[in-house]
Amino acid sequence: MHAAASVALLLALGLAAGCGGDDGGGADSASFVGVPWVVTTGVDLAAGAAAPSASFTDKTVGGSTGCNHFTASYTVDGDAMEIGTVASTRMACPPPADAVERAYLAALGRVATWHLDDSELVLADADHNELLRYEEASLLGDWEVTAFLNGDAVSSTLLGTKITASFADDGSLTGSSGCNTYRTSFTLGRGSIQIERPAATEMACEEPEGVMDQEAAYLAALPTAVGYRLDGESLSLLSPDGATVASYTRPTQP
Repeated sequence: MHAAASVALLLALGLAAGCGGDDGGGADSASFVGVPWVVTTGVDLAAGAAAPSASFTDKTVGGSTGCNHFTASYTVDGDAMEIGTVASTRMACPPPADAVERAYLAALGRVATWHLDDSELVLADADHNELLRYEEASLLGDWEVTAFLNGDAVSSTLLGTKITASFADDGSLTGSSGCNTYRTSFTLGRGSIQIERPAATEMACEEPEGVMDQEAAYLAALPTAVGYRLDGESLSLLSPDGATVASYTRPTQP
């Protein structure tokens, strides 16, 4: 049965003594806001299990439990943060994802303190015993587009077409735009991205109808992205106001 749909978290927003973090000054919510986090320790990531994730905006936290998606509001009061009722999808989770989800939500329910250990986020209980450790999630690798900004609306890809993106560790971005192949470069920050205007081959495709307009819209959308969010096996490129520029999923293995 799906784990409890609500989790109350109190996160103390002070850097624990002796823990790594920013040089000088105290830690604040800006230390973790906007960063896509993925769990590395704290739950048993058995073979085939997706790692849970978390991403904080100014007012909400959300991510993947390793199976379902969750979101909640949170408020900050001095060195404390209270996260409200968690809403989540209710997809049935087969093993081992069901066990990962239960363990993740249980650990979140015990969180009372946090600190940064170099570039990693650590959530701990009231006695500073580590519960969950996160690292910044990486968007490197291969992706397939599921939707993209087309004018003023987000559209799904045309039936019979496939748009891809491959983010490489040398800062190059390549893929198929549905007809032609494209290449550009990107620069990453903590949760931020800058994509240069892509260059594409110049083949003309007649089918399916609208494929060239789709290609032009996708390539025009890419440079408007300023941020990104990773949620399990999904990637979203985001505009300055947080709207979706393009959504991707990891390609299925043959």
